[in-house]
Amino acid sequence: MRWWTAALSYVSGNVAWLRPHVEVLSRRRRTVAGAVAGTVLTVGLVCLVLPARYTATARLRVEPLASKTAPSSRDPDIPEEVSLLSSRVLVAEVIRQVGLDRNAEFVEGRRRVGWLEPATRAFKRLRKLTRRETPAPQDDADSDARLLLQVPGGLIAKYRSWLDVTAAAGAIDVAFTSPSPALSQQVANAHAAQYVRRRLGLRSQITGEPATFLEEEIDRVRGDLLAADDALAIFRGEHPDMALDGRQQALADRLRAVGQRLSEAEADRIAVESEQRLARSRHYDALPAIATNPRIRALRADAARLEARHAELRKSFLAASPEYHELSAQLRGVRGNLEREMLRATSAIESRLIVARGTETSLRNELRRTEVPLRGLDEITREAIELDEAAAHGRRLYDALRGRKQEADLLRGMQLSSALLLDPAALPTRAAEPHVLRDLVLALLAGLGLGALVALRQEARHARLETPDDVRRTLDLPPLGVVPDFSLLPRADDTALAAEVYRGVRTGLGFVDPERPPRSVVVTSSEPGEGKTATAVNLAIALAALDRRVIVVDAALRDAAVHRAFGLPPAPGLTDVVRGATSLAAAVRTIDPATGRAATTASSGVVHLLPAGTPVTDPSAILGSPRWHDVLRSLAERYETIIIDGPAVLTGVEATTLAATADAALLVVRGNRTERPVVRRALARLGAAHARVIGVVLNGVDPGCSYYRSYAYPFAA
Repeated sequence: MRWWTAALSYVSGNVAWLRPHVEVLSRRRRTVAGAVAGTVLTVGLVCLVLPARYTATARLRVEPLASKTAPSSRDPDIPEEVSLLSSRVLVAEVIRQVGLDRNAEFVEGRRRVGWLEPATRAFKRLRKLTRRETPAPQDDADSDARLLLQVPGGLIAKYRSWLDVTAAAGAIDVAFTSPSPALSQQVANAHAAQYVRRRLGLRSQITGEPATFLEEEIDRVRGDLLAADDALAIFRGEHPDMALDGRQQALADRLRAVGQRLSEAEADRIAVESEQRLARSRHYDALPAIATNPRIRALRADAARLEARHAELRKSFLAASPEYHELSAQLRGVRGNLEREMLRATSAIESRLIVARGTETSLRNELRRTEVPLRGLDEITREAIELDEAAAHGRRLYDALRGRKQEADLLRGMQLSSALLLDPAALPTRAAEPHVLRDLVLALLAGLGLGALVALRQEARHARLETPDDVRRTLDLPPLGVVPDFSLLPRADDTALAAEVYRGVRTGLGFVDPERPPRSVVVTSSEPGEGKTATAVNLAIALAALDRRVIVVDAALRDAAVHRAFGLPPAPGLTDVVRGATSLAAAVRTIDPATGRAATTASSGVVHLLPAGTPVTDPSAILGSPRWHDVLRSLAERYETIIIDGPAVLTGVEATTLAATADAALLVVRGNRTERPVVRRALARLGAAHARVIGVVLNGVDPGCSYYRSYAYPFAA
């Protein structure tokens, strides 16, 4: 344990605010060591018992699908891809494909349980018992898929507990952990491959269905164009020398201009009809009005963020918290706003379609009016102009529709992502679980933390002084005696036991400085009610039993109590002597401790008493006056020992004044009640007054404490 002691010494010497805690840990190092040893041993045994598991990882690359000439700036939604990779439907498909429902290693293997999963599961069950919970739409869909695939829910739950899907550096890692290396490799690769197949099928479904209408229209226009070109070629073959004059050429140019506008209008109408079909089939992502709308993109980003947080809270203990309900309300609001924005954007398609159809109809009418002058031409010229215009119109319409289709394909491609298997899973050669070294290091840290908490808790429970060892260690003062709580003793009325206890205090006082014992001793305490008056009186009685001239001076002028111990009046006393109202000889009383009555000075073992006297409003003026010092010198000339019952240190300044004027101070501490910081503050005040604190009397201790029984104290016998 040398390294432990050296580390604690370094920390306590360089970080002041940690010094008290370091001292506690140093004293209770056995507790900390026991916690560390127990934690490490437990984790080590668990690592030995747990079966080995192997992890195989396949890496996927997910990137936007766009043309080479117009690359997409939109990144794929990685959280959405991770969610799809972890979906129950995909898991069920892999189970059916690989045949895991018939694999003994998979069926008989145990689920991986995280630290919080048992508590989370218990909380969810409790919540189901207390209130009915409406399942989410995704859960309903997954339930239908499981029923369709006829895969037991327990196998899906086990599979997902062994599956880890994480996003890293633009890629997605699919890791599968099982007791078999071969099974882990097989399932990881199968899961990644099935995901790629699903993405290809989804892309084909989304890009194929909306493009059908445009492709049909293009095929129709291509057929009309081929027919018009063939008719024009036959006509020119039959009339190779056909030429138009100036007036006929001008008419053909006017027809060509109107026909060009009509081709654009017809192409616009067909494109808008395609968008209308997309809107009705709810393929919103392929609509330009949706994909390029900044408001909709912002709402989708907000919805994705809220859904991610909503899913986290739903899986944790916070599913019933106010934050969860507030987040649910925000998510419903964002979804409602998104739906309204989409309806507003798609409703404009109907208006555009009406406008496009109106424009086309208007241009067709204009074309008919332009064709009226053709009736005045001869039949061959009129046929030449009509065939040429039909071929030109078909060619313009075909080119326009092809342009619209390319734009639609590019837009839909930008909204989709393409999945590619970068690195297939390799056969694992080392067990991934249990992580023995990592778990032991974590156990060591956890044991240190637990041991520190237990040590600090024990110290907090023992923050009060209970034994002489606590006094020596905490206050660095000698314990002069231990006084039990007589109310807890079966023979509490045995005065012989009390006399023996205080004789022990007298003996301790005599060993403080045998060559020059203190003549005047102030008996004080940190706070009132710790037994300083009883200690002062009984210590004086024990000293008087040695035929020593002893006097007790009641200097606790705010709450005098010595005179009540002997049933005497408080005056005349100390205050009267200091103010000159009476003489010292007249104020001193002589008491026989055996009878508690007045005795002659010639009697053996008597105790002299100087009561507090008439109450005053400013005790510090009395105890700080020169007359008090004269009284103290007079008492020192007449008595061998002066026991001064002083006030509590933390209730005023009188205690420090008395301790500074007396030869020594004796601190009384109430065992099992007075806290150590309180005693330290009292000692700090006495030290600031340069008082000489010679020791501590531990008063009111528990006589049933094992410490006192082991040391054979008389009250514990």
